[in-house]
Amino acid sequence: MYNASKMSLLVLLFSNELLAQTQEPAQLNCRIEPSITVEMSSAVEGVISEVLVDKNAVIKKGDVLARLDAGLEAATAELRRVQSELTSDVQSQQLALEFSERSLTRVKDLYDKKAASFSELDKLKTEHAIAQQQLRQALDRKRQAELEYKRALADLQRRTLVSPIDGVVVERLKEPGEHIDFEPVLKLAKLDPLRVEVYAPASLYGKVKAGMKANVIPELGADSRSYSAEVTLVDQVIDGPSNTFGIRLAFANPGNRLPSGLKCRVTFEGVTLNLLEPRTLP
Repeated sequence: MYNASKMSLLVLLFSNELLAQTQEPAQLNCRIEPSITVEMSSAVEGVISEVLVDKNAVIKKGDVLARLDAGLEAATAELRRVQSELTSDVQSQQLALEFSERSLTRVKDLYDKKAASFSELDKLKTEHAIAQQQLRQALDRKRQAELEYKRALADLQRRTLVSPIDGVVVERLKEPGEHIDFEPVLKLAKLDPLRVEVYAPASLYGKVKAGMKANVIPELGADSRSYSAEVTLVDQVIDGPSNTFGIRLAFANPGNRLPSGLKCRVTFEGVTLNLLEPRTLP
């Protein structure tokens, strides 16, 4: 009996030791990519007049990066601006209305004193109503001119390419003088934060979840520093042929100190792999 218990204990200890030896931290291969990549194109076709940035330029959201030729649109916008600021038509109709009101008041007084006919009063009432209508039309024309000016400005602004992100210029695809028809002019990338793409074996499915912390080690020469990252997305579908699923992480990269495109290794806190389980690491 004693020998049986001792043997069971030895088997248990051996099993635990074997299990510990067959477990390792889940270290997977990965790739570091920009968090956002943008191929900038124009909303309208035209001829490029200038490109203000070159490859590797650091850009901020809202920076003007390129312009299309916009001589006609600029002239149209200036014309609409002048038209929107004209007030002579409104002032003229305002004076006509004020004169009509004074005339109508005088004739009303005379009509009350039996010194003017009803036809005269009716005529001036009609003229007053027409003057009111003409003033409203003048105000409508001014409002229309203001809206046409805004539309001309919007058309002019569509010929200016403005950066939608903070980042760097990856590639300059067009030069001044080239005609574009919605083709990309510049390729931009946002490098802070960086994105990490991982393909994990199906055995880890359910163990890695969004919000989990991980350590990313870029393969950058002798520099083997690790970076703290957070899982932002876990695929809901496993790829059958490779028996893997995708994981996406993100980590801060202030000052763009790390380049994108690096290979890396990633380990997840508290997640291990079973060495005895057949698997294919990506």
